[in-house]
Amino acid sequence: MKISHYLKKEACIMKLGATNKEEAIREVASALASSGRLIDEEQFIRDVLGRESLGSTGIGHNIGIPHARTKAVKSFVIGFGKSDAGIDFQSLDGQKVNLVFLMGADPKELNLYLRLLAELSKLLMNESFRKELLSAHEADRIVEVIRKFEGS
Repeated sequence: MKISHYLKKEACIMKLGATNKEEAIREVASALASSGRLIDEEQFIRDVLGRESLGSTGIGHNIGIPHARTKAVKSFVIGFGKSDAGIDFQSLDGQKVNLVFLMGADPKELNLYLRLLAELSKLLMNESFRKELLSAHEADRIVEVIRKFEGS
C-alpha cells in the first residue's frame, strides 16, 4: 500500500493558520472530517493528542507526524498541513515543524497502520522529497510529489 492511495487533496491544507501543535492537529483533523473520513472528530483529536502526550511526533527535519490508532475513523486516514512560519511541536531536534502529516487508523488495522507509517517515514528521510513538499503551493502538487517519490 502507498501513502498516495490514502492522501486526498481535500485533506491537504497548504497554509496552516495554526501557531501550536494542538491547533495544527485540529486544523488538519477538520479537513479530514469535512471529507467524511472521520466518525468522531473530537474523539480523533483526543486520541491523537493522547498519543502526542507520550512523546512528540516532531521527528526532525521540520516534520511532524501526529498519529493514533482510534475507533474515531472509518478506516486509515491521512491529512496534510503546511506552515510557512513553522509550528512549535516540541520536536526532537528543537526545530519548528513546517510539514504535518496527521494519521489515524482503526485499531484493527495495525499492520496497515505500521506499514504506512514506516513508508511515510522512509520517504521523509529523502531531502529532495522534503524540499519538493516545501516548495509546493497546491494540494494537487503534494499528492503528485508523493506519487513521484513512491514510484522511485
